Amino acid sequence: MEENNKDLLGNAADMAAKAKEMAAEHLGSASEMAAKAKDFAAEHLGDAGELASKAKDMAAEKLGDLTENATEMLGDLKGEAADKLAEAKAVVGDLAGDATEAFNSAKAKVTDMLGDQKIADFKNEAAEKLEDLKGEAEEAMNKAKDKAAELAGEAEEAVTQVAEKAKGFFSRLFGK
Repeated sequence: MEENNKDLLGNAADMAAKAKEMAAEHLGSASEMAAKAKDFAAEHLGDAGELASKAKDMAAEKLGDLTENATEMLGDLKGEAADKLAEAKAVVGDLAGDATEAFNSAKAKVTDMLGDQKIADFKNEAAEKLEDLKGEAEEAMNKAKDKAAELAGEAEEAVTQVAEKAKGFFSRLFGK
């Protein structure tokens, strides 16, 4: 169960890193295109206004594409995190069900075989351990849920920052 939680957290962290990497890659492409447009405009002063306008439109389109891609990726990350959380909940539920079933089966067998105080003590101890296991499973599930939400928030924040930086860059580049 703990390994599943680690896998879920690892997957969520990997997805957030991929989102950041793709955003940086698109920002680099947009910056490179803007630099080329600026050099071309400097070489052809007569067409500089027209070229700058075209470059601005292209940059705005790229920024729109970047924002759209980042938003889509964030949605995908949130969806995958929700799926992983649902899977973790299902596994924890199955484990709790299996543990309860095994406990009840063992309890019934022991009760049938013996009816003395040792059995009562064993039943109480087993019940306490079962409750402890249920509590630990619930705590692990809550931690996985919190971590997935945290990673999704960080990815969304990273996408927003990249989009704002790209927008600011183009605004400074074209003076608007």
